[in-house]
Amino acid sequence: MRIKGVSGMSETPVEARKFVEGVGGRLSSSKSQTYANAVLAIEGRNNPFIAKYMLAGDLACVLSAHELGVTPTADAKALARCIIDLLPDCERISRDRSIGDIVVSRELWIVEAVGQDAGSWLHVGRNRAESLRGSLPRMFFRDALHREHVALRRLVKALLDRAEPNMTAIAPFYHHLQHAGRTSLGEYLLSWAASFNKHFERIEQADKRLDLAPPPNCGRDIVVDLINRVGHRLGFSEVGKVWQELFITEEHFSEPFFILAQIAVGLGRLAEDLRLFMTSEFDFFELADEHASGSSGRPQKKNPFGLQAVINGASVGAGRLASQFAANVTLSEEADSTYHAYHLYEFSRDVAAWTEFMADVIEKGDFKLGELKAKSTLGFAGAREALDVLVYEHKVPYRFAHRVCGELVRVGTDGASHE
Repeated sequence: MRIKGVSGMSETPVEARKFVEGVGGRLSSSKSQTYANAVLAIEGRNNPFIAKYMLAGDLACVLSAHELGVTPTADAKALARCIIDLLPDCERISRDRSIGDIVVSRELWIVEAVGQDAGSWLHVGRNRAESLRGSLPRMFFRDALHREHVALRRLVKALLDRAEPNMTAIAPFYHHLQHAGRTSLGEYLLSWAASFNKHFERIEQADKRLDLAPPPNCGRDIVVDLINRVGHRLGFSEVGKVWQELFITEEHFSEPFFILAQIAVGLGRLAEDLRLFMTSEFDFFELADEHASGSSGRPQKKNPFGLQAVINGASVGAGRLASQFAANVTLSEEADSTYHAYHLYEFSRDVAAWTEFMADVIEKGDFKLGELKAKSTLGFAGAREALDVLVYEHKVPYRFAHRVCGELVRVGTDGASHE
């Protein structure tokens, strides 16, 4: 294969490019270098994330079309062999050798390998929108949600495992970063487990709505049969009944991303807690060395760069989610957001990596039980318990009891008169 990327367009055989791009048909010339730089380069950024799904779709289509007697046996064999050979290395190839979107790029790779005669059968039964806007994002996000589900199970298990032996390990409770009361380390960790546990149901619901293959683009019986077979081979339980059903709101981009961004926010909040607890003023938690970085200028420091990456990533994801919703507000027939989806795909991978990382942090980090217990009494944290004793055990009116406890704290802090 001689494709070298956008800058190497001239190195792609001219006839192969004309064959794929339609030059000599509706178009009289190939793409300009300015078009390549401004458009094709952007379209190609999705390719490393969705190349394997495109090739999987190609293989399903080639096999289905041959079963129905559409694609000749020799050509089907050549295409299937080429696709199978491309699959293991397709992510690297799509980074290094892409010209435009994956529909164009992978057709160039295959045509160069098997020739135009066999390559002419690759696109049978489909068009670009059904892939880029229909099946590929659904396949990517179903896989991404599954990977996140696995990572999230590990994180929840890590939280439960650390919580169980620490259910009675006294720890301070904070409200607005002020000492507010006493809890246990186990209860604190269980609270995070309960919070993340809710996302399993969200993932399951989103996957169910993503489980929809593009419908046939015509009513011809053989095409309907072909498209149904392809959808089944790709793991979809249903095929859309109405063609626009899959594209009209583009929620298949935003809904799974919303769930992943919401998980990222939870990860960011947990990471922010641990980053604060690492400070010498708190000294409640210490990262394992394998999860921390040193300082280039201050040898005493242990920097939580990994926690900061999770925190900042959650902030970036919230902005990306908002931009995707904004991009969805467009004509229902077509949307350029398809070509800018690479940042959604990239972030989806990042969230799974962050979830695995945070599970590892919880599993191997050191919660300092002595410091947690010692500092649980600071800031008159027992005042709330005293308030409850007055109200519930001695029937003192709540507001009166609240004022009494507040005055006692003021006496203790600044020597105010208690008369």
